[in-house]
Amino acid sequence: MTRFNTNFLETLPFSDLSGQVALAANTALPYTIPGDSSVQYRCEFSYAYDANVWVGFNTTAVVPTAGTVTTASNSAIVHNPKIKYVRGGDVLSFISGSIVSNMGFELLVLPS
Repeated sequence: MTRFNTNFLETLPFSDLSGQVALAANTALPYTIPGDSSVQYRCEFSYAYDANVWVGFNTTAVVPTAGTVTTASNSAIVHNPKIKYVRGGDVLSFISGSIVSNMGFELLVLPS
């Protein structure tokens, strides 16, 4: 597991824990963060600037229905790039209303 560190003008290391994701339209895709809850990660998402990806945190992500307000807890649209904290055992769920073929995320272990 690559540990988080920054140096040389905020340069980050490559991670050995990363995922490449291809989403089908309107189909939730889950991913379980490796390890147990004692391990905390910095998770950085990346995808095309015009992609609309919803991420559920320990819940299944959903695409909101047009003309409604949805109040799903722990579900948010993630704009590129976006960084969140996660722990081992957490489940991320990804969904989009359209095909997103070039999405990724990278995990760096944070100091405990």
